[in-house]
Amino acid sequence: MPKSDETIKVIKAIDPEDVAEQIDIIVSFLGAIESSREEINKRVKHLKDEYGLQSTAVRAAAAVLHKQNQEQLDEKEMQIRNILDICKG
Repeated sequence: MPKSDETIKVIKAIDPEDVAEQIDIIVSFLGAIESSREEINKRVKHLKDEYGLQSTAVRAAAAVLHKQNQEQLDEKEMQIRNILDICKG
């Protein structure tokens, strides 16, 4: 018997078309991930071969910049939501 704060998940009958569509989308994303990984490795190798930069340092720098960009996008999104809230008010 579920605890009082748990909700019971209702399982639907399998819709073969939906399952096939979702699997196809996942396969597409996996292909994109693989392609992106190959491109990243190519760029890292270029910086290593061309300028002698350490691969780990290049990846770390890119990760930091990616995180900063994400934080900036989150901040911009919040600013936009605030403006939209003002317009609604």
